[in-house]
Amino acid sequence: MRVNSKYRIKPYPISAVVAGMELGRLVLTHDDKVMLSEGTILSESMIAGLKFWDISTVFIKECSPAMGIDLSIPETVLQKKFYADYDHTVNLLKNSFAKLRFFTEVPLATLCELVNNSIDPLINATGVINHMHMVRRQDDYTFHHSVNVAVICGVLGKWLGYAGQELQDLVLAGLLHDVGKTQIPLEILNKPGKLTPEEMEIMHLHTIRGYQLLRNTPNAPQGVIYGVLQHHERFDGSGYPLTVSGDKIHKFARIIAIADIYDAMTSDRVYHRKISPFAVVEVIVDEMFNKLDPAIGTVFLNNVRDYFVGNIVELSDGRQAEVIYLGQFMASRPVVVTEDQEYIDLERNKSLSIVNVIRA
Repeated sequence: MRVNSKYRIKPYPISAVVAGMELGRLVLTHDDKVMLSEGTILSESMIAGLKFWDISTVFIKECSPAMGIDLSIPETVLQKKFYADYDHTVNLLKNSFAKLRFFTEVPLATLCELVNNSIDPLINATGVINHMHMVRRQDDYTFHHSVNVAVICGVLGKWLGYAGQELQDLVLAGLLHDVGKTQIPLEILNKPGKLTPEEMEIMHLHTIRGYQLLRNTPNAPQGVIYGVLQHHERFDGSGYPLTVSGDKIHKFARIIAIADIYDAMTSDRVYHRKISPFAVVEVIVDEMFNKLDPAIGTVFLNNVRDYFVGNIVELSDGRQAEVIYLGQFMASRPVVVTEDQEYIDLERNKSLSIVNVIRA
């Protein structure tokens, strides 16, 4: 969205801000006090102060592309590379899972290589969460979902302080969380409609089938095995297949549970239309004090918010708006500004909601 024909306001992560840039919007502290005013020319000391106060994103005033400078090109190049790498990764996984369905042997070395060479660059890509929202998914939901959960596990794992081999094992567990579905009949797996209770019971077996596949795979890490087995268990004991609860659920499984929910609900499926990540946040907030690990949920929500400021969204009344403020906690109903410069606090105006992310 543009302020006028000459300039536009663009969100920048604080790590990309340099001295000499001009603020396009005021900067607030976490208790909503004005730190820097709109129009301030940033200095090195100001930037250091912003970092000290944990300000993660600021809005910078830039020349509009209408002035002859196409500022969208670097971002577009990055997005195109991400999408190409993502599609390549999905195809590699699809080939591995196709062989697994017939030979019932997990190609562990190939999948570890996939994690290191293909998925790790996606995890470390700038703006990864936003890029994933914009990925054009066709068919093969299972393969897209497996890659997405692996990437989200990697991002969330880093937020939780995981590194090295432990982080790689977590990403591998995310990639393989639905590996048991290769042993579920295709007519059930690909059914274009709601499953019957009997079919759902068979689908639920994918956790045990995945566990059995990995238990028989030499050198499969224990964390990966239990992450696959328990990713549908819930903190209150209401999950499956063993209805275990609390600390009896492996930490990898607790992380995968959040990544799984977030991606599944923000994805289009034959029988389920995706919903906005803001609506998914409401679900995670509702469930993270009974079904999901509250500590992991809090870390996820407090960090994923950084990706949402600056998103262009569609409101329930059909208007487009830009997300400009999320509040102290990961608000699912942020403050937005519409194309006609109307500022709306969706937390106060319950008659409106975000129905879609147009540009992330």
